[in-house]
Amino acid sequence: MKKKSVRFILNPRSGGNLRSRFNERMIKQNLDLNKFTYDIMPTQYAGHAIKIAQQCLIEEIDIVAVVGGDGTQNEVGQVLMNTGVTMANIPTGSGNANARKLNIPLHIPQAIQLINTGKIFPIDAILLNGQAFFMAAGLGYDGKVIQQFDKIPFRGVGSYLTSILSTVFTYQLPTYTITLDNHKPFTRKAYTVLITNSGQVGYNVEFCHESVMNDGIFEITIVKDFNKLKLPHIIKEAFWGDVAAEDFLETYTCKKLKLSTNTLQALQMDGDFKGCTNNITATIKKQALNYIVPQDYLP
Repeated sequence: MKKKSVRFILNPRSGGNLRSRFNERMIKQNLDLNKFTYDIMPTQYAGHAIKIAQQCLIEEIDIVAVVGGDGTQNEVGQVLMNTGVTMANIPTGSGNANARKLNIPLHIPQAIQLINTGKIFPIDAILLNGQAFFMAAGLGYDGKVIQQFDKIPFRGVGSYLTSILSTVFTYQLPTYTITLDNHKPFTRKAYTVLITNSGQVGYNVEFCHESVMNDGIFEITIVKDFNKLKLPHIIKEAFWGDVAAEDFLETYTCKKLKLSTNTLQALQMDGDFKGCTNNITATIKKQALNYIVPQDYLP
């Protein structure tokens, strides 16, 4: 039987902690070399993963294993969606939203072993202004947090919290005009509007528990104003409790979204800052990307 080919696309800058250190020895020890051949291609600049993934299609690689965070997965996923090529996730990022949602091990050797034993689970893609993402996007304060996060030279929960606290007390809340599917538009003054396929934004911070990543619908969560004195409690609930139960969150499901704001706002998609805008549209592409998950995973 012909062996399947696996290409590991490695983002060397991802993560930055000891847990996220990846090396070829891990592949040799954990990938079933009786079933698979492999090679490793590191990224050298932002967007390089897109070009490597395109080359994977030309070479008819069977499985593309992304060694990186949610942003690197996004770049590769944009290329692989609707092709039938399978993506594997070797999570070495900071937030790792997809890995947490899909029960993919955060331990690198176990994530590699999953290529041997896992099953294919097709996940949805959300098209935002024509660009695909697979986990979460945010317009407003959430985008601002990621913009600040990118300026910090270290990664992890500490830098994420630093980004949150740097502007939360001075941020001017915009007014959003929101249209869900073909319903009547409504307005909300809010910190941010989150658009999620995974229900969470990484670090196990989950704003919606009902998200199913292949059901053909997505969730939006409106983060309304809140008492700033409650901020320590909210941070505690976000990382170690159930922030989704807080009353300043308002969540809906839809297949199509139109969203505008009265001022330009920062936008993030899958953990990458995408600039500023005041107008977005989002639609769902059902089961667009083949993904390796554990055999016992149930959505």
